[in-house]
Amino acid sequence: MNKFIVIGIVAAVLLVGGGAAYYFLVMTAETDGAEPAPKVDDRAFIYVEIPPVVANFDVKGKMRYVQITTSLQTRDTVSSQTIKDNIPLIQSDLLTLMQGAEFDELNAPDGKKQFIKQIEKSVNNMFKDGPKPFEMERAMITGFVIQ
Repeated sequence: MNKFIVIGIVAAVLLVGGGAAYYFLVMTAETDGAEPAPKVDDRAFIYVEIPPVVANFDVKGKMRYVQITTSLQTRDTVSSQTIKDNIPLIQSDLLTLMQGAEFDELNAPDGKKQFIKQIEKSVNNMFKDGPKPFEMERAMITGFVIQ
């Protein structure tokens, strides 16, 4: 029975000592040289849908059609208004991008991911030299139809 009491006392001392060491070493550590945590953008997302764009492809002598609907995500109200005001320009650019793509690539998952990156780059380049900073977080394909 004495063994259990001694083991209990030793365990209690270790737990209290470990807790005290943790408190003094970790909780009260100085953060003079530490970098501040990055600021989290807590603004709500704004989604602007771009109406569908249809392109035709000649695939092995057969005419094929691809319709893609995209949405652009931002958190900035000025940028969302810029997108809304320039939808025809964005649609024209998307059509040009689609016509420059290969049908089989657009139909493949990796091809869609690459196409989304092209959309993001194209739209950001379109408005990068505007009077106000342009913010777009990402582009998404929200509709994809092949005929």
